[in-house]
Amino acid sequence: MKKISQKIFCAFCRLERTVSIKRSVDWTNGLLAFLASLVVMYSAWGRFDARVVIFFVLFLGIAEIFIRIRWRVSLPCPHCDFDPLLYKTDRGLAVKRVQHRLDFLRHSGQHLLKQNNPFLHIPIVRVNSETKKRDLQQPRYLSREV
Repeated sequence: MKKISQKIFCAFCRLERTVSIKRSVDWTNGLLAFLASLVVMYSAWGRFDARVVIFFVLFLGIAEIFIRIRWRVSLPCPHCDFDPLLYKTDRGLAVKRVQHRLDFLRHSGQHLLKQNNPFLHIPIVRVNSETKKRDLQQPRYLSREV
């Protein structure tokens, strides 16, 4: 059986976290939905009935919904609240969420005694005037930034 989760590093604060890698149903979920529908069929009617297909589709849909929700909830970093999917769609909102989370941590002081302190691993970006002028003149290439 394949793994459901994987340990990765956050792209922003560089701390390790666990992410669910399973995005949709697979054959095991189909088999479990089929078995659950058979149990419901035999408990309700006591014999084979064609209405079992309705329960099979219903259980498969419920499994898909829960797996998608689990995948989406596991994406944001628990330390700095960086969400890579939100960053791809709306960078401004992702930046605001990270700034809000870091401001909250800074003012509350909850990060001081934590083992996974996001302030210790945030990269510091220093920009001098020469590179800033050069960057404005040259086009930006995504492959060089990654």
